[in-house]
This record gives sequence, C-alpha cells and structure tokens, in this order.
Amino acid sequence: MNKQIRMANIPENIKFLILKWKSGSLTADEQAMLNAWYDEELPAELEWYGDDEPALKERMYAQVRDVMESEVVQTGKRRNLRQLGWVAAAAAAILLFFTLSPYFRTELGKTGEIISAASTAQQIKKIILPDQTIVWLKGDSKLKYPEAFGSRIREVELIGEALFEVSKDKDRPFIIRAADYSTKVLGTSFNLKVDPKTGELDLAVLTGTVEVTKKGVGMGKAKAYKVEANETLRSKADEWGKPSITLPDAQLATLTAGTEYDMNFVSEPVEDIMKRFEEKFNVSFEGYTGEYKSCKVTADLTDQSLEKSLKLLSLSINADFKVTDNTIRLTGGGCF
Repeated sequence: MNKQIRMANIPENIKFLILKWKSGSLTADEQAMLNAWYDEELPAELEWYGDDEPALKERMYAQVRDVMESEVVQTGKRRNLRQLGWVAAAAAAILLFFTLSPYFRTELGKTGEIISAASTAQQIKKIILPDQTIVWLKGDSKLKYPEAFGSRIREVELIGEALFEVSKDKDRPFIIRAADYSTKVLGTSFNLKVDPKTGELDLAVLTGTVEVTKKGVGMGKAKAYKVEANETLRSKADEWGKPSITLPDAQLATLTAGTEYDMNFVSEPVEDIMKRFEEKFNVSFEGYTGEYKSCKVTADLTDQSLEKSLKLLSLSINADFKVTDNTIRLTGGGCF
C-alpha cells in the first residue's frame, strides 16, 4: 500500500501565539485559540498517499529535524522538542497516526487496499467506484480510492480534475481531498479541479449541494462554503472566493464533453438507450431478441443511478428487469 503524510504550513497567527506561549505571555483567550488549533487543525492536516511506511516515517521526522535546525540558524540556540511546542505536537501526531493507522485503514477501506488511477493528457478515464459513484477523470489527473468504502464515510483523493456523479447515500458522506480543500457531498454531480502546483480551485456544481472547506484560513480555523446547483466557486491559494453566478449552458457542455453524463432522451429508441446504459454503467443486456424494437422513450435519466434508471426505463415500456452481477434481463411489456 502506498501512502505519504504531508504537513501543512503553520498559520502565521499560530506561530505568533506559540512564541507568546513560550514566553509565558498568553492570555486566556489566546491559550484557548492555541489549544483549539492543536486539537482540531493538526490532525486535519494529515493526508495519506504516496510512499511506504518506513520512508513516510523518516520523511516526517526529517521535517521535524529541519525545523529544529532552522531554529539554530535563526537564534543560535538548539532547542529540544519540549521547548519547540508545535514541533512536539507534530511528533506526537506522527506517533498517534501510526498507532491508529490500522483503524484508519479499516475505516477508509474494508480491505485496506488503495487503488490508484490516472488519466493522460487529452484523455478522459471513466472510473466506477465501489459505491457505484462514477468519476470522469480528466487529462493528467490522478484519483486514489479504497477497494471498499468503510461504514462511516466514502473518501477519495484527487490530484487534478474530474467530473463526479456521486451515488446517493445519506448515511455515508462522500469526501474528496484535493490539496488544501475538502469537498463533501451526500449524492450529487459536480466538476472539481484543483491545480496541484498553484492550489487554485475551480468547482462547478451541476446538481445538488456541495460543501467545500479550505484549511488554514483565518485564525487557524477552516472555512466552508456551500455551493448550490448551477453555481460555481473559484478560489486562489491565498484568496478564498465566494459562490459565483449561475453556471452558463456553454460551460456545462464543455465540462461534460467526452463523458456519458448527459442521459436526457427525447423520443429515443429503447435499443439505443440500452446501448447507452451499457457504455455508461459497464453492464450488458442479455437474452434480448428485439421485443422493444418499436419502443421510443422520452426521459431525463441524467445523474441517476443504474437501478433508478432501469426502474424508469422498465416502467416506460411496462417491463420487468433483473440485474445479476453486470448483466441485465428485461422481460414482458413492449410497445404496440
């Protein structure tokens, strides 16, 4: 399993509070603020991807040593870990992470295995996740996800850009980690792009509501925005934006180009709709011998799960359906 932990930069106001703490001049309110940062922000800054555990652990401790050496250069004095309050907290977080990592792996994925997928330039790669969420991974992007989601959350990591059609599950939020941003939904569709070099975010919500949180904003606290359907949100690494105007139709067409997102059918032959189902959901219809050749259907099945889409299709032609593994059989009904 590949993994890496990255520690975010400490906000300037927290550094200032640490200096006051070391000099014993913190007020009660400042102490509470510093404690809150230790309790809430530090664990949230741990992200897991990349190298193996020995290399990972060595990198973490190397970061701690680098900070200590920096103190020597700046002050001419060597401090121990107890004197470097935030570094001690970071080291403790490292130890805590490795102590709890079996639980983390169990919750992230039942088997603990992490799958990595990548798309190349000018390519869109379709990925169907364990919960049937569909991800359209766009050029030069990477997605990491567990072989099986845990019982409490569905969590993935994105580097680059992807169009998501998240399967609805009100009991298990779907969370995307991308650079300093965390995107949380229950079931919706949206296009998310975070530039790994600049940290700039570009979000366009197609359906539902998306909650975006950015780390290290303000006084050590994360800040969140809710973005509704047909809204966009753009943010630079050092500038937190607000939800923008309605998503233009032209931009929507651009975002969904090269995908099978659009499933809006107007008087479409059922046989053509069946082919679209096969292409989008990686399924096949078996036992079909032309019973619905004369049927045409008008229905908007965009952003619908396979099961719901099949229910609507079967109702429109008065048929029954049965799904076995990745094969579908339609029986009865027809058009006359």
